[in-house]
Amino acid sequence: MKILHGGDYFPEQWLDQPEVLEEDFALLKAANINTITVGMFA
Repeated sequence: MKILHGGDYFPEQWLDQPEVLEEDFALLKAANINTITVGMFA
């Protein structure tokens, strides 16, 4: 059984700064995040 660990993520505010997105994904991986919600209010 795999336990889901994650939260909401709003990448649209960083689309013009790809270095922020890269760091975000590195941090998500380091925190063992395995699920995120994207586009919840789109």
